[in-house]
Amino acid sequence: MSRAETFALLKLVGGPASFLVVYLFIGDELSPDGRLVLATFVWCAVWWVTQPIPWAVTSLLPLVLFPLLGVMTTGETVSLYGQNIFFWIFGTVMLGYAMEKHGLAKRFSLRLLSLRGVAKTTHRLTFMFMLVTALVSMFISDAAAVAMMIPIGMSIVAYLRQIKGTQGKGERSALAAFFALGALCAAEAGGLATIAGLPHNALAVAVGTSLSGRTIGWFEWMMVGVPLFITVLVAYYLILRFFFPPEFSIIPGGKEFIERERAQLGKITRGEVNVLITFTLMVTLFMLPPILSLLLGEGHAITLYLRASLPIWVVPPIVLFLLFLLPVDLKKGEGTLVWRDAVEHAPWNIMLLCTGAVAMTDALAEFGFTEFMQGSVQSLGVGPIALPFVAAAVVGLSTNILSGLAATSLFCGIFIPMAIDAGFNPASMTMLIPNNGLGIMFPWAGAAAGTAFATGYLDLREMIKIGAVATVFLAVITASIHLLFSPLL
Repeated sequence: MSRAETFALLKLVGGPASFLVVYLFIGDELSPDGRLVLATFVWCAVWWVTQPIPWAVTSLLPLVLFPLLGVMTTGETVSLYGQNIFFWIFGTVMLGYAMEKHGLAKRFSLRLLSLRGVAKTTHRLTFMFMLVTALVSMFISDAAAVAMMIPIGMSIVAYLRQIKGTQGKGERSALAAFFALGALCAAEAGGLATIAGLPHNALAVAVGTSLSGRTIGWFEWMMVGVPLFITVLVAYYLILRFFFPPEFSIIPGGKEFIERERAQLGKITRGEVNVLITFTLMVTLFMLPPILSLLLGEGHAITLYLRASLPIWVVPPIVLFLLFLLPVDLKKGEGTLVWRDAVEHAPWNIMLLCTGAVAMTDALAEFGFTEFMQGSVQSLGVGPIALPFVAAAVVGLSTNILSGLAATSLFCGIFIPMAIDAGFNPASMTMLIPNNGLGIMFPWAGAAAGTAFATGYLDLREMIKIGAVATVFLAVITASIHLLFSPLL
């Protein structure tokens, strides 16, 4: 057997071997069915990283194992796969492709590249891109901010690759990977600044009020959140710059070339108008509920109606409908996108990977993994200095298996009472928990992470490595800042 064949066999065997190890060595605190689900999740994760078979096929493993092992019936297992994230990625990626297909991406890119002092170097450009993404994310959800900014970032990448003479996604591009992860990291950093920035911030405030009797106001949150956001954004930028140094520092072509390109664009086309209408509507639908919450109040009838009838998950399907409905050629009946575009450019492999992973996290919650984590954390005995670091680390790692909302709900119920008992400010702990509920290590950690990975410019192992480093930095930064600011809250 050759070395290559041996390596391929080890990758193949690694999945079932990890399944057996997890099932046999996880304690009885987790039910037998819960151990089987966790072991299946680890098997899939190993295969997703080593890729002995395509990601999409690996994601279907629960459909085989759960009924076979008696964990769930076939119907119950299939029902797990009805995940919002599939349609979220589908809609956002196809919008990005539509911008590129009809030339709107080039207009966006040239406009940003022509800004004074911004586009002279790639370092300035990438930081400005992250800063704008973070500022947007201060007022809408992280996933919505990534969905809005990723098409713009990828359009810049496509244009720069064009003028550099490198086409297609097959060639590795550090700058493209920087933009993909930069949008994700910046959106998470911006979400730290305000209560509206992340969906689980408001949940933490509500749970914290119930457990400690202390309500954190909008400006109290910002007093700690804004310094935290700035520190984390700079840290993320430096991490990405270290791991993904751009292929070139000076933007090729120069200012004169960019101005000539802008002059040659010509009039906006029907396809560009359609895509611009769709993009504008997406941004409006993302921003309308939080803006009305600020203007009218959380309890206003219109606010409550929009939050119930227009969750962010509804927006990408609306985007898809518009892209296929708005015509560019009435005689031919051709829409802005046609189905061939979806067949050839939708990231089916990644969509199924994220859907399968989220399905398994739902199954883990159903079979007692939450209670298992709760018991494990409560057994820790820590003082007021160490507590914020422990809480930040536990929440940061767990959010890559649990959703941000689930992790916030679980760990607020654990760490806020622990903070009260240990003499650490419970209001500060109420903020620290959602501050670390940012899943950036895996594409299945949330819609924002899945959207970034779906660009096709990220290697899974790169994302895990950089996500792990960023998670550690985030835990240390948030714990340190909350130790510093907790006496002021």
